[in-house]
Amino acid sequence: MIGRILAHRYEIIEKIGGGGMSNVYKAKCNVLNRFVAIKILRDELTQDSDFVDNFKQESLSAASLTHPNIVNIYDTGFEDETYYIVMEYVKGETLKNYIKKKTRLSEKEAVKISRQVAEALKHAHSHNIVHRDIKPHNILITEDGTAKVTDFGIARASTSSTINNTSNVIGSVHYFSPEQARGGYVDEKSDIYSLGIVMYEMITGALPFDADNHISVAMKQIQEKPVLPSKRVKSVKISKKYEDIIMKCLEKHQSFRFQNIDELLKKLNALNGNIEPVKDEMEIIDSPTIEIPALNDVEENVINIDLIDENSSSAFKSFFSGDMDDENDEKSINNKKITIAAIISALVIAVIGGVILFKSFMYVPEVPVPDLLGRSEEEAKNLIEDLGLVFKVSKREYSKEYDEGHVMEQSVDEGAKVKENYPVEVVISRGEKEIVVPNLLGRYAIEIGSILGEAGLSEGEATEENSDTYLAGQIIDQYPAANTPAKENDKVNYVVSIGPKIIYVKMPNVLNINLETAKLSIVQHGLAVGQVNEEPSEEIAEGLVMRQSVTAGLDVEQGTSIWLTVSSGKPENEEPVEPAPEEGVFPLAISLPADRDKVAVVIQRIALDGREVVYSEEVDTSEGNILVNVKGTGTGIFEIYIDNELYDRVEITFE
Repeated sequence: MIGRILAHRYEIIEKIGGGGMSNVYKAKCNVLNRFVAIKILRDELTQDSDFVDNFKQESLSAASLTHPNIVNIYDTGFEDETYYIVMEYVKGETLKNYIKKKTRLSEKEAVKISRQVAEALKHAHSHNIVHRDIKPHNILITEDGTAKVTDFGIARASTSSTINNTSNVIGSVHYFSPEQARGGYVDEKSDIYSLGIVMYEMITGALPFDADNHISVAMKQIQEKPVLPSKRVKSVKISKKYEDIIMKCLEKHQSFRFQNIDELLKKLNALNGNIEPVKDEMEIIDSPTIEIPALNDVEENVINIDLIDENSSSAFKSFFSGDMDDENDEKSINNKKITIAAIISALVIAVIGGVILFKSFMYVPEVPVPDLLGRSEEEAKNLIEDLGLVFKVSKREYSKEYDEGHVMEQSVDEGAKVKENYPVEVVISRGEKEIVVPNLLGRYAIEIGSILGEAGLSEGEATEENSDTYLAGQIIDQYPAANTPAKENDKVNYVVSIGPKIIYVKMPNVLNINLETAKLSIVQHGLAVGQVNEEPSEEIAEGLVMRQSVTAGLDVEQGTSIWLTVSSGKPENEEPVEPAPEEGVFPLAISLPADRDKVAVVIQRIALDGREVVYSEEVDTSEGNILVNVKGTGTGIFEIYIDNELYDRVEITFE
C-alpha cells in the first residue's frame, strides 16, 4: 500500500494507525500540496456487504460535519476494490495514549477536553447524527491541546431506526451505554453516557467498569452503579460539581441523564472559574469605615415601627397600632400627637448624645502595615507588636523561595492601614521540603505516577529490560535508589521488566524413529516431552513416531512441550474405521504492535490434557497485522502470545 497513488492525487506515505474495520495512512495530496489522512477498508472485509455499508455510512455522516473539534472529511472514493475516505491530517495522539502517558489528567484539563468533545457532539446532534462510539481512541489531541472527534464509522442519523439486534451490538463495550448493551433505542443521550465514561477515565485514569470478558462488562454497564471518582482516586481532589456532572452522565436510564448536550455544556461551562471567591476572615474582624447620615436632617415623622417588638408593653404597642377605637374623640388623638412628638425628641437627643460619646471614647488611630516577606519570624513579630498590632502565625509551609523560619505570606498587604490591635497573620516557611525516595522495586509501572506524585516527586525516564526475577510490567531498578534524600519534584528514573528473555530453538525431526530416541532428541534441543499417544497404523512400524505437535525446522520457544503420536502397529481387525472429522480452518486476524520492527508470534491451543503449539513464527510488523489460518475441529480455546506476552485469548468454533 505504501507508495500507491489513489485517484491520481493521493500518494500514500506511511501507516499511522488501524482498527477493526480499516487502516489509516498518512498521504500527500499532490494537487493541493498538503498532507492528509486516508482511511482504507481492510482487504479481507471488502467482500462483506455489512462492513462496506458501515464504511460508506461513515463517509456520508462525517462529510456533512464541519467543526473545529471534528476531524474534517475532504474526499471519498472507490478504486480497484479499495474503499477509502480522505480526512484532515491531525498531528498529535489519541486521548487514550494521552491519558496512559499522564496516568490521569488534572480536573482543569479534563474539563477543557470534555467541553470540546461536547461542542463536537452538539454540532453532530444538530445534524441529527449520533456518533455511537465515543471513546478516547476516537478523540485526537493536537499539539496545541485541541480535541478532535473522529471515526463516525458506526454513526447514523438519529431520526432513522436505531434499534440494534441484540446479537450484533455495534460499539466498544467499555464505553457504550446500557441501551446499546441491551440492543435498545440509541439517541443523543447515548453519546452523553459514553462521554461520561471518557470524563471518568480522564479524571481517575481508570474505567468505571471492567471484567475478564466483554459480556461481563456489558452486564455491569446495564446493572451496576459506578464507584464515585473521588472514592476511586482518593489521593486526588475532585470537585463535587464535576463529579456530579460525570455521575449524571452515567445514569442507567436515559431520562435521568442530561436530556441534551446543551444541558451538559451549560454545567461544564459553569466550572470555568465561576467560583465565588472566599472572603478574607479579616473583613469580619476589621469593621469598615461607614457614613452616618446627619442627625439634623431627621424629620419629625421618622419612626421605625420595627422597634416595637413582642417584648414591648401592650400599652406601647397599642399606641402605635393602626386599630384605633371608633369611640376615641379628637382630644385623645391630640394627646397621642403630643406624646409622639415627645418620644421623637427624646430619641433624637439620645442619638446625638450617643454619637458624641462614640466619637469621644471609641476613636482608634490607624497604622500602616510594614513589609514582612523574607523577614525572620522574630523580626516580623517585633515590628508588628511595636506598631500596636497583633502578630499571629496561621500556618507553616514548605517553600523553595524562602528560608526556614522566615515569612513567606502575610494577610495584610504592605502599606495598608489598619487600626491598633488588628491581627496580622503570617505564613512561616519550613524551608525546602526534604523527601525520601520511595521503594519502587516490584511495583507495577502503571502505579509509578501515583506513588511518585504522592511523595512529591516526578516521573523520569522509563526504560525496559528482560528479567527472570520480576514479572512483566514490574519495576526492577530505580535511580535514585530507594530511601535516599531528594528535593521536591525531582525526577526518578526506573527500569520496567519485560519478562524473561525468550530463547528459540529449532524443532528436530523425530518422525519414523523409536520413541526413546525421539525423546532424547527433543530434550537435547532444549524442549520438553509432552503427552505421548498411540495409534494403529498400516504404514508406520510399531514403536515409531508417527506425528509430532510442532513441525520440524520451525523456531519454537525453549522449554515448549512437544506431543508425540507413536504407532501401535497394524490394527487387530479389518473392520472399517470411522474417518476422523475433517478439520476446519479459521482465519485469525492479529494486529501487530507498531513500536517494534519484528515480533515473535506464538499460538497455543488449550485443552484439558495440556497445550499444543499450532503456530510459531517471527513476523515483520510493517504490515500492521497478520492473518493466521488456524486448523481444528469442534470448539477450542486459543491463546496468542506476542514476544512472550499474552496478547489475546479467543474461543473458536470450527465448521
